[in-house]
Amino acid sequence: MRTFTIKFFPRKHLTRIIISALALSFTTQSNAQVRNYNLVYSDNIQGGTVMYGNTLMAIIDTGSVNLTKMNGNSVNGNSLYGNDNENMQYVDIDGATGNGSVTRNSSSSDLVLPAGTNTIKLARLYWGGRVKNSDFDLTTAANKSIKIRKGNVSAYSDVVSLGIDKVTISTGYTQYQAYADITAFVKNNGVGTYSIGNAPLSTGGISGGGNHGGWCIVVVYENSTLNYNSLRIYDGFQQVYNGANAFTTTVTLTGLNVPSGTLAANDAKMGVLSWEGDANLSKDYLKINTNLFSNATNQADNPWNGTITDNGVHVTTKNPNYTNQMGIDIDQFDVGTGYGILPNANSVKLEFGTEADQYFPGLFTFSIKMKDPTLTLDKTVTDANSNHLGERNEVLTYSLKGSNNGEGNANSIVISDTLPNTVTYVPNSLKVISAPGLNAGSLTDAAGDDAAEYIVNGSIKTVRFRIGAGATATTGGSLASNENYDVQFRVTVNDPGFNKAVPSILNIARISAASDAGVAFVDDGTAIMNPDNGPLPVTLIMFNAVLQQNGIVKLDWKTTMEINCAKYKVERSLDGKVFSEVASVDGNGTTAVLHSYSAIDDVSSLSGPILYYRLQQMDIDRKGSYSKVVPVRVKQLEKALVISPNPFNSYLNINVNWGETETITARIINVQGKEILMKRIQLNKGANYIKIDELSNIPAGNYFIQFISAEERYSAKITKH
Repeated sequence: MRTFTIKFFPRKHLTRIIISALALSFTTQSNAQVRNYNLVYSDNIQGGTVMYGNTLMAIIDTGSVNLTKMNGNSVNGNSLYGNDNENMQYVDIDGATGNGSVTRNSSSSDLVLPAGTNTIKLARLYWGGRVKNSDFDLTTAANKSIKIRKGNVSAYSDVVSLGIDKVTISTGYTQYQAYADITAFVKNNGVGTYSIGNAPLSTGGISGGGNHGGWCIVVVYENSTLNYNSLRIYDGFQQVYNGANAFTTTVTLTGLNVPSGTLAANDAKMGVLSWEGDANLSKDYLKINTNLFSNATNQADNPWNGTITDNGVHVTTKNPNYTNQMGIDIDQFDVGTGYGILPNANSVKLEFGTEADQYFPGLFTFSIKMKDPTLTLDKTVTDANSNHLGERNEVLTYSLKGSNNGEGNANSIVISDTLPNTVTYVPNSLKVISAPGLNAGSLTDAAGDDAAEYIVNGSIKTVRFRIGAGATATTGGSLASNENYDVQFRVTVNDPGFNKAVPSILNIARISAASDAGVAFVDDGTAIMNPDNGPLPVTLIMFNAVLQQNGIVKLDWKTTMEINCAKYKVERSLDGKVFSEVASVDGNGTTAVLHSYSAIDDVSSLSGPILYYRLQQMDIDRKGSYSKVVPVRVKQLEKALVISPNPFNSYLNINVNWGETETITARIINVQGKEILMKRIQLNKGANYIKIDELSNIPAGNYFIQFISAEERYSAKITKH
């Protein structure tokens, strides 16, 4: 729930319409409530919103446009000139012919979207202004439509409004706003110049705000190279008016979804369309959560000054390209910091102040970045005798620990551990040591009565925990940033039979969750109890296999403890079943300090889609044990990852072939292994084009870029000039 407070104070002879974004209920003292605010669009997608538009009227003096007045904004956006009592006439860039369609007015502006593939999810056209009732009857079909075309030469298409909101502002005069859905038109035509014309607007000079008019298109787009964003658009139309008396109006807004994670300045962006912005009249203000808004072209005492701006910079991709629109104001600006928009907030208050005597709120947009979690699971096992032996009939205790190290919430968290057939679950051993949303202590084995259970499905036996705030007997809860968990259960080592050694006891636990945007995240933890009734020979804390651009698979592993370790054999398989040795690396005997190892495998001549790697650790007495198996996709190596430019200055263009449609992690690390950049990217099966352009501020030097999923891992060296 978000609450917006709007204060209005009288200014004689001024009419202004502020179009606002998120209201579901509107409590006001105004004398006309034309249309309640409705949710136009609401989704969490990889994409954003954009607004573009233009004026349809200009000041005419002695037969030509007065460019001094239309472009008289100072460096801070203010001006000496407004449209009150000015001779306002039509802008008409198509020369009144319109390629077979006569237009009384026309102007254009460009739709600009990010690089990559953009899918239009929504496009709505708004137009409006002031009309004299004797000039235009807005109830007739002819005055309920407007014309649109792509570019400047094609034929116009008629767009019929879905509705027209109108209010009588003085005897014989109406202020109106019309709106229409043009999603199909914009989807078919894409980026570029759009021309709009033939809006019903009255001309000439008049007091009380002056004649004015224009148009604005709001677009929601999806782009798989972008972050997930919470996108919300609301529209409506209210007359806020109480004669010449000052009063306060409060708008309560619901539906805005501020995600978890601390916001940076550009993580939240707000867009506003305002009619009758006056660059020559100050003493206006906008407060966001009691914080006064301003930027380079929208001053704290005059944010609605007839400009069309993006983060304080005039938008110039329009025709005519005036700096003062004389009655329409389109501004988009960052609000991630300094405006009290907090993680998981359920309310926002906007306060508008002015000396105006009328307002007509209609439309706002918000785009707020959704932060990703970074969920980890570390699995360890201890034996009852504390001698690191996997002995028959011995009780083993498994600990599943981890945390959310990312900025966003991890939601619907479930931990599952399928037991190997070498152990038997100890009944009623499910235990919470600590976890948000759960009380420490034992849980039952039964399903449906608490947040954990032991499940038997034929030969498959699984332990399951649901953790996090809000966890129930059926659904997982949420871990906020930097929250930790620790759960346990016990098993008994099965007796392998007379004169048989206890085999290796290996099992993998998985934690699964979803981000605020609904993106799935997983992490696995592996625990191994040593076979052969001997001490655990190696504590392996990391084993990775990375495909490099030149067809070389680089394998890296680290250990923290080795006992009588003679060497490591790197083994490769084409099917994950039959393995053969491809490299050998000497071990360090007996040691209790961290050791790092690496090996390479040239697979440029292989054609199989996936290779599988494992380590065989060999003791001095020639006994061996195996690591987990790591898959590497190698199909189409020569085309797998193509990067340009390399060396680079500020951006990278990347072509990558991928095996399936999924969200992956892209990381850039320096040669010391420190992460410089991490982002989640949606890849499609097959060829993908990606642009990474957040690199202008990193120091010159050598780096590695990695593309990582659960089954694939590509890496390449890159250089910054």
